[in-house]
Amino acid sequence: MKVAASGETGFSLMELLVIVVLLGIMSVAIFSNFNAMPFRTASFEQEVRAAIRFAQKFAVVSGCEVQVSISSAGYALQIQDDAQGLTPPCLGATGAFGTGLINPATGSAYAGAPPAGVTVGNLVFTYDRQGRPSAGGTVAIGATTITVEPVTGVVH
Repeated sequence: MKVAASGETGFSLMELLVIVVLLGIMSVAIFSNFNAMPFRTASFEQEVRAAIRFAQKFAVVSGCEVQVSISSAGYALQIQDDAQGLTPPCLGATGAFGTGLINPATGSAYAGAPPAGVTVGNLVFTYDRQGRPSAGGTVAIGATTITVEPVTGVVH
């Protein structure tokens, strides 16, 4: 720092430029080592957990059986088609699981695909009208495992 004749002190323009250049070099070095994959994997894993929990709650509230399908292509929630045209729908449905459950937040089908590079295992089960799963199981998403309890359907 230079001391001005009037007694004021401060940084010269050259000193400020050197500091800005050094900060730029440091930020490039830090962000080039940043790996976003663990965050993408954790985000997708939480998204799948939320979808499974929603499926169980929807089955209990609506009286519709809900199928949860998880695979390497992603996840999807479907309700049972009413093959006999009964009213109200679902309560007497005996058809295949083909109608996508609507996500109330987006208004589109409740489904999602994993981010690139995220590995996902396979799990398919159905929640009945009382929120009980047809079978429990586990599914791996990256290094994390999601477990669905066989009797209660609790997800952890």
